[in-house]
Amino acid sequence: MSREAQLLVSRTPKPDIPAHWSLYLPYSQSTTTQIQKQIGKLIHVVGSPLHGYSLEFKASYIPSEDSIKRIPFPLCDFKDEDVKHTECYILSNSDNESLKKVAMGTEVEGWEGLDEFERVAMTVEAPGRVKGWNPLVPTKVGDRNCQWWMSKYIDVLIKEGMLGEEVYSNLDKIPETWDQYQFQKAE
Repeated sequence: MSREAQLLVSRTPKPDIPAHWSLYLPYSQSTTTQIQKQIGKLIHVVGSPLHGYSLEFKASYIPSEDSIKRIPFPLCDFKDEDVKHTECYILSNSDNESLKKVAMGTEVEGWEGLDEFERVAMTVEAPGRVKGWNPLVPTKVGDRNCQWWMSKYIDVLIKEGMLGEEVYSNLDKIPETWDQYQFQKAE
């Protein structure tokens, strides 16, 4: 059985700066109740050009319960066996060397629980600090940020056969800034 991967686009403080991109993978509906059908896993990098970015996995993520407004855009189907339903939260620094795995609020040892999407995410280095970055000058689309990382991550997922090449045409339709989203919505 397959399910649809989605790219979630988050609103940013200013409409002309790059929007935040996250990959959302819903868990198999056969293992959840009717109310829990929206539970899944969120994979993204979080941070800023000033501090660098960290890889983050949010398991048992429910988009409708998040205080951050995220707009879903369909990417393509993926196979059930590539995603595990877990109850943990994982963070890593930009070089993926120091990792923290938190289950129910407590840091735990061991990485044997990683699923295929998490394993691949660990191979794509999160952007580090941007040397000479000036916070008074807005970041631009194309800078090394969460969108840049997501594009690299998706490239690897396609090369490994976990996502289909149709993702590229769907990515082209996704707004890079909140301004672009508002413009698309108005059309």
